Amino acid sequence: MRLAIFDIDGTLTETNSVDSVCFVQAMADAHSVVGMSTNWGAYAHTTDSFITVEILRERFGRPPDDEELSKFQSRFVSLLEEHRAKDAALFAEIGGAGDALARLGREPDWAVAVASGCWRGSGVLKLRAAGLELGDAPAAFAEDGVSREEILRAAVSRACELYRQESFERIVSLGDGLWDVRAARNLGIPFVGVARGARAKKLRRAGASHVIEDFRDYGRLMRCLTEAEVPGQEGLNPPPTQ
Repeated sequence: MRLAIFDIDGTLTETNSVDSVCFVQAMADAHSVVGMSTNWGAYAHTTDSFITVEILRERFGRPPDDEELSKFQSRFVSLLEEHRAKDAALFAEIGGAGDALARLGREPDWAVAVASGCWRGSGVLKLRAAGLELGDAPAAFAEDGVSREEILRAAVSRACELYRQESFERIVSLGDGLWDVRAARNLGIPFVGVARGARAKKLRRAGASHVIEDFRDYGRLMRCLTEAEVPGQEGLNPPPTQ
């Protein structure tokens, strides 16, 4: 059996923008943190668990306690709910995502899992708001690790347990960020980028062998899942200027 592991923001749902807006506002509302960097890729790990702790550590001069983390998470999720109620279009699926997940779930030799750097509460909310129901599909979130690699490993472990596999013949990660490419490279697993325009070019320069704009062409998705390679080391450096 083979396993396809999907990120959420920017991969299954068009929620990168609303997620950032709500994250920043929640920090201000819950802990009076303003002026934080939203260059998520500049953090050592692009996960809600790491970024939240880093920002609050700087704010308090010490690691945040569970109550402080919970206060932020609660406000963050409530803001996402408020935005969803005002404008459901902010939580649209990436084109064809729902149909592709349903069809892939029916493939006899493929299994589906989710591995996201967002908190479980916000991740589940965004999937449901986009009309994406994963049922019993295994999933891992920011609670499962501070790094993307840890979260991916947790998703694989849960998939092995659910699908009763000692291991998978092939594991493919799908994501939209440079941090997703890096995690796949570090774990030695094939990667399929989900992006368009300049973002797609960045993923290719970072080493992604296959990049799709969305999931509308199911045949192409399946070809990419079959053909994708582990991101190459040559992608770490930009091409020379001509």
